[in-house]
Amino acid sequence: MSANEVPLSKMKKDIIIAGVGGQGNIFAGAVICSYAIEKGYNVAGTETIGAAQRGGSVVSHIRIADGPIHSPLIPAGTADVLVGMECLELLRNFHMLGPNGWYLLNLYRVPTVYTNLGIDRYPTMEEIFESLNLHDLKGVSMPATAKAVELGSSQITNMVLLGVLVREDGFFDQARVRALVETSSPARFRSSNLDGFDAGYDFRPDVSQSLS
Repeated sequence: MSANEVPLSKMKKDIIIAGVGGQGNIFAGAVICSYAIEKGYNVAGTETIGAAQRGGSVVSHIRIADGPIHSPLIPAGTADVLVGMECLELLRNFHMLGPNGWYLLNLYRVPTVYTNLGIDRYPTMEEIFESLNLHDLKGVSMPATAKAVELGSSQITNMVLLGVLVREDGFFDQARVRALVETSSPARFRSSNLDGFDAGYDFRPDVSQSLS
């Protein structure tokens, strides 16, 4: 190794959470960051805000490693996990996934300004899955918002998805993440956030497949 080369980190986990304003991806990301810090890893993160006509896109970048992290932004084509809190947001950010990455999709659609005006058409679920099937990546899809509404509030969609993420990804310890959800939640949301997390962890998705 030359003097100018930097040793590769033995462990890295790059997670992107893509949604629209108000879906709570920033809070979910904060819980993930707290967990990684507790585990002794270096953590960096940031949010990017899309154009207003996209309905207020919010994309959280979460970088975790046991070595130096030189930028809070995840380079395209390198993310380990992409969580799509809304269907178009997942498609919009799909290029961020690395060749060994996987995605978690909430089967929920938020019409854009253009679709509401009739200028554009929101793709059907069949078309969305046709697009996903063009890529050889693993994915888990579930109606997280519908599950959250069933529990009493769409606002806990983020916690339902966090529960699924923790179950599906071996990096996480369920008990410790749950404890962080409890301590990080405002008192008035604590019970519902825990209900959402537990439901996501226990829920078995309708679609879980290796895409080819």
